[in-house]
Amino acid sequence: MLFGLFILSGVLIKTSLLGLGWISIAIGLSGYLLCRWFDFNLDIKLIDKFRRLFITGAALHLLVYIGLITKLFLIDSLEDLPTFLISHLVFHHIISAAIAATLTFLAIRIYLQQQKLTQAYRQELS
Repeated sequence: MLFGLFILSGVLIKTSLLGLGWISIAIGLSGYLLCRWFDFNLDIKLIDKFRRLFITGAALHLLVYIGLITKLFLIDSLEDLPTFLISHLVFHHIISAAIAATLTFLAIRIYLQQQKLTQAYRQELS
């Protein structure tokens, strides 16, 4: 099941990198609910870190959409519309890359935590 959670987090990172915000929000919320409702045979620290990763992805994308809507309401006239569209494209790509990088670092931390737990379990058995 750990592999499935890593696959889901990888899909979340990829959709974030591609700038697919609503899909990333849906994946983040579904991953969070999956970690919350299903009983995995994993350490509670790993499950908590996966929950944090999924909710962070959803929350960051929601914040970007709130920023976009706020910026949309600041348009004074139709002359500002091309500037809004161009700035949105630049802003969107930069923020999407930053969110994907953040989620990647969180996933790496989860993987390293899992490796430490596996190594400690092996030492305990021997």
